[in-house]
Amino acid sequence: MDAAAAVVVALADDVVDGLGDRAGDDFEGTPLLSFSPPRIPDDAVDSLWVLAFGYRFAAGAEPAADGAIPPMSALRPGPVNEALAREAAAFASRRPLPIVAQWEVARVLTELGVDEVISVEPDHDDDGSVVYLSTMGVIEKGLRLLAESGREPGRAGVLGHADHAWRCVATARSAGLDAAVPEGVELPPDYDPESGQPWTRSREAYLPLDLIGR
Repeated sequence: MDAAAAVVVALADDVVDGLGDRAGDDFEGTPLLSFSPPRIPDDAVDSLWVLAFGYRFAAGAEPAADGAIPPMSALRPGPVNEALAREAAAFASRRPLPIVAQWEVARVLTELGVDEVISVEPDHDDDGSVVYLSTMGVIEKGLRLLAESGREPGRAGVLGHADHAWRCVATARSAGLDAAVPEGVELPPDYDPESGQPWTRSREAYLPLDLIGR
């Protein structure tokens, strides 16, 4: 079964019907079903926003039995976020600018010695447990942190996994950012079969979730 067929099978009939209604007769041209994000020239980017994709458990760490996110000490960025960090670092070396990065990517950027990194850390409940941040949650918190640093986002260059990037840009625009992916960045397309988030282990697992999220 190819990826497209697997995605349709994984979606409930009402979701498929809803996507069809919104797409109308233009299934190939509608932005709703696109996985090619809008692009802008590198020299038009004023701030860089990097959204994480999955993570790995540290050696010896186990996922929580109730599905809760383990403590931060049990988590590692993983290869996809390392690839995103390398792309962000390369971009910043050509065009120094503030980088707002989800913590999984920010950790690697710090290790790479990149300056002006604002790390969007997860929130915690009163009992200290980690609270999952959605893509919108990361962007909204990043906007607050950037404002607290006294800087403006300007035109936002958004980086994410190749299949996640369209929704990252759409979400950033919904939050009020003038956002697109920089033209000179190659977004990582590979999946991590050892990711601690099951939906980020393969394309067949991820794409239905992405479409539902739209």
